[in-house]
Amino acid sequence: MDTKPDDNKSAKKGTLKSIIIILGIGFIYYLIVRFTSFGILCYIKTFTGYDCPTCGMTRMVMALTRLDFKSAFSYNRFMFISFPFIIAEIIYLTYINESKKNVGKINKILLWGWTVLLVLYGILRNIYPI
Repeated sequence: MDTKPDDNKSAKKGTLKSIIIILGIGFIYYLIVRFTSFGILCYIKTFTGYDCPTCGMTRMVMALTRLDFKSAFSYNRFMFISFPFIIAEIIYLTYINESKKNVGKINKILLWGWTVLLVLYGILRNIYPI
């Protein structure tokens, strides 16, 4: 599929706009968590007593904003390690969506592999103290 330069420029603008909106929402959530006792409740933990694969994400990000990498790693090891991949993938998929292209086979495999690893981490973190 050939794309015109104007289409790529438009896709880049749309991607940048989406990223700015996501960062804005994230910053507002950061301020709410930082200055109040409010945070997103994990319903899996609440109803089952088990940690979900993403339990500890808010604490991890809060520790990262303080550059406390040791604590951030301890809150959610899998997400700490895969966080750069996920951020890059979100940006890439946003661009692909804005440019009306199809997601490549390799990206689909990577995302499915990451999802499987996330689920395995969620199971293992409740069996072994990781």
